[in-house]
Amino acid sequence: MKSPLDTFFKLGDKVTGGDPKKMMDWNYYMLWVIFIAFFGVFLGNFWEFIQFQKVANLGWAIFGLAIMWFQYGNLKQTYGMRKLLKKQKNEPQKTLKVESFEEMMEEFK
Repeated sequence: MKSPLDTFFKLGDKVTGGDPKKMMDWNYYMLWVIFIAFFGVFLGNFWEFIQFQKVANLGWAIFGLAIMWFQYGNLKQTYGMRKLLKKQKNEPQKTLKVESFEEMMEEFK
């Protein structure tokens, strides 16, 4: 019987097919969704604070702003990783030359 955690963590492979580029794109778009959602939380609570001067709304607006700050850092990092992954995929793989045992031993003579 499979562990529920194994099943849970294999859900990502179903969405992306195990492709790291697709996984990076999926994560990037989900980070945007979260960023936009907390932007809405910030705007709504800030607007209510302006209208009704309730300190609780100011607290929630600051909370939304703090989460947006961390999400911005995550978005920036994920964007850089996506660019790096796309650049790496487009470059041809370099073949490595494997030395024989005799060639390695000649270096010590």
